[in-house]
Amino acid sequence: MKNVENKKFKISNILLLALIAIAIVLITLLVIKYRERSINEEKLKEVVLEISEETTKENKENEGEDTEEIPYIEYEGYQVIGKINIAKINLEYPILIESTEESLKKSISRFGDGKVNEIGNLCLAGHNYINGAMFGDINKLENGDEIEITDLHGNKVTYTVFDKFITDPNDTTVTKSVEEGRKEITLITCIHGNKDRLIVRASEK
Repeated sequence: MKNVENKKFKISNILLLALIAIAIVLITLLVIKYRERSINEEKLKEVVLEISEETTKENKENEGEDTEEIPYIEYEGYQVIGKINIAKINLEYPILIESTEESLKKSISRFGDGKVNEIGNLCLAGHNYINGAMFGDINKLENGDEIEITDLHGNKVTYTVFDKFITDPNDTTVTKSVEEGRKEITLITCIHGNKDRLIVRASEK
């Protein structure tokens, strides 16, 4: 009887130690991931500042002149084409030129070929992080809220949210303009474990 009890005790201890080991590994991975995201967020703040400095510098140098030359800014191997600012949710990120698995880990990325602050629909994709980073808080946006997009010339356009909805990941209609001849933006992020997409649409104020 004692042998059976000892055996059960040993098995219980082994299971407990295994659970503790798994918990330690998971916590370590979460800490590492959090650390990586924190470092990335700090780097992104520097890029946003660089955009502001470059556009200010360009505006002073070309004051009173028309110029097509755009400052070239790069982040982690991806060209930066502008920045997005949403004051309501304390969001400010550089916009990367394309959406890839890697670019989406780094910052907000352009989805499709829309042009920054031009006629048409500029689609922007971003991860939905639980701590609110990237597009983690765009679910808090409501009709009438404002979104600012700044290009690398320093030109800023304010957009007003007019729609928010959930759709299927294969819904390509979100990339099309709602109203022809207007400047629009569409924010896209994953929800429900990547099964659905949350869409926020806004048009020039």
